[in-house]
Amino acid sequence: MRIHIALDECEGHGMCALHEPDLYELDDDGFAANADFTVPPGMEAAARNGASRCPMSAIKVLED
Repeated sequence: MRIHIALDECEGHGMCALHEPDLYELDDDGFAANADFTVPPGMEAAARNGASRCPMSAIKVLED
């Protein structure tokens, strides 16, 4: 499973990192730090939860 964050759609609300801080990282300005990353094994539910918290729907969960 992978995560893709459309950085041009991210408005820096930080809800993904607030709810799943072990998976989603923010930069110094509060925006998503990584546009694409692989979800570590066992963190699939966290990935989906963080993605569902994005008010802009900028986070996509990509199933392998």
